[in-house]
Amino acid sequence: MAGVNQKISKVDYNSVQSDINTILGTGTSNFGYGQPVLSNQVGESDSVTVNEYAVLRFDIINAYKHLYNSLPPNVDAQTIGATVRFDSVPPDAAPIGYWQSVVNSISINRLALAVSGQRVTVNHGTRNFTGAWGASAPVGSTPQLSCQVDVEWATSEQARHFFNAGGSIQFTSTRTGGSPTAQNTSWTTLLSTAGTRIFGCNTPGTGTSPNDGQNWFRARNTADTWSNSTASSPYALNEFKITVQTNDIPTVSSNSSGSSRRLRFFVYWNDNHFAQGGNSATGTPIQAGGYGPDTVDGNISLTVQTIKASGVLEPAASGNFEVSTPTVTVGTIVN
Repeated sequence: MAGVNQKISKVDYNSVQSDINTILGTGTSNFGYGQPVLSNQVGESDSVTVNEYAVLRFDIINAYKHLYNSLPPNVDAQTIGATVRFDSVPPDAAPIGYWQSVVNSISINRLALAVSGQRVTVNHGTRNFTGAWGASAPVGSTPQLSCQVDVEWATSEQARHFFNAGGSIQFTSTRTGGSPTAQNTSWTTLLSTAGTRIFGCNTPGTGTSPNDGQNWFRARNTADTWSNSTASSPYALNEFKITVQTNDIPTVSSNSSGSSRRLRFFVYWNDNHFAQGGNSATGTPIQAGGYGPDTVDGNISLTVQTIKASGVLEPAASGNFEVSTPTVTVGTIVN
């Protein structure tokens, strides 16, 4: 590595350029935002020109802005014709060592969810179920509601860039109206407390297994529960649950490298607070803990949204930071 006030060598420049290219550009697996990269490897000289430094600086700024919606601290600008030197104090020279530290920080935090100012929300629809259901609902009802949600990109690379750049699929459910019963109040509270359930490339946490279904890179071709919210006593067995699986043809049995382009979610509202032996088909449920029998009624809603990265690249002529919005099909909520 060059010494202080020496010209920046191609080795130092290429090291930083390679790292930011892997993050901002196409990348592989959980690296790569799929955005245009202005800089290139230097191969013809032992030093770096002002223009070569300038485009590398823009690439680093664009990745940093995506994560933090702000410019990096100590942003220096070079004047055409100025000497580009190593590790001097900005703005008089190019602090290549400082930029390497910024890139290292970007790499560590590269998979964070897209932040306000660098994202857009797309609403894919709200579905509603109105009527009585649950373990003690009318004959023919079941103690469960369910809804299938399919999410698809044109290519697996589009899907990978969507998630790598902090994109997410979000599910929000509510219960309103109906009878003033303890069961209804419990479901209203359960769904309110659950809030918006967020599925991303490392959200929820990674867990301990490579195929535990906890996030995009851990999805597989069997349904895994990635979100499960439960009520409090006496309805502690009631649950709002969401499963996820890959749904590709040919099958993607493990999405650890991000090779899937299709996901299938099942959303469940389970009224489990009755003990074994309840039979809604005959209208004779057996209650647990001395509570009930009661039904769930009113309106159950489900809203599905995607949040994707979106911003303006620098310089202005570079266009926008954009990833592909998936096609999302929200099915009917069924009993």
